[in-house]
Amino acid sequence: MYFYFNPSYRLSIEARYYFETGRYDKAYKLATLAFNLDPYNRMAFTVMTQSKIAKDWVRFIQDSDRYFKEIEEIANKPVITKKDKLRIKIMLKILLGEYKTLKPSLLLPESLKQEAKKRYEKVKRLYEELFGKRSG
Repeated sequence: MYFYFNPSYRLSIEARYYFETGRYDKAYKLATLAFNLDPYNRMAFTVMTQSKIAKDWVRFIQDSDRYFKEIEEIANKPVITKKDKLRIKIMLKILLGEYKTLKPSLLLPESLKQEAKKRYEKVKRLYEELFGKRSG
């Protein structure tokens, strides 16, 4: 009953539900509200920090999809200029760096980690094919 009537714990339980269903933005917002109401609410703190980490992983996946689309558009041009090659190189380096800064977490869904890793491997392979072995 305490958890139901305490607004902080009620919000953190709701945030946990959204985290478990992959709605990390909503989970982060609710967990932050819960944590602000009660800074001793460990569930709120955990969901808040894990949601922030998960959002970074999702952002990497979205960035890589967006960059691959741009790279594909460049690759389909009749002539690829030096400027285009440099642009591709910069996009790939950004993605390589972004992946390396992702925080590991045992609480993240394995599917999210696998999706990110799959994209990282694709970025790494493309970078090595186009620019040599040194992927920074």
